[in-house]
Amino acid sequence: MKRTPIKLTLALGAAALLTACGIRGDLQRPPPIFSDPPTEEAQTPVAAPVEFALAPEKPQDEAYYNSIGGETPKPDPTVDVDEGGLGEIEPG
Repeated sequence: MKRTPIKLTLALGAAALLTACGIRGDLQRPPPIFSDPPTEEAQTPVAAPVEFALAPEKPQDEAYYNSIGGETPKPDPTVDVDEGGLGEIEPG
């Protein structure tokens, strides 16, 4: 039994797969499947500044609250975190 045709077929198949891996040219998104394609104006990039909505500043005497309404302690950058006492906390 000759293995040359099998090897040749496998080599050509591998070469075809490797050539399909290369990306060439300008990459563009394919058109949408369920809607109309965007207009040319929608595809052109716009160089415009973007404004960010920042959270308002909190005064020092106002408390922080988490999502369920509990008060969250404020961070104090001058105090070191004492992780040695965390083992003494009993569950709720």
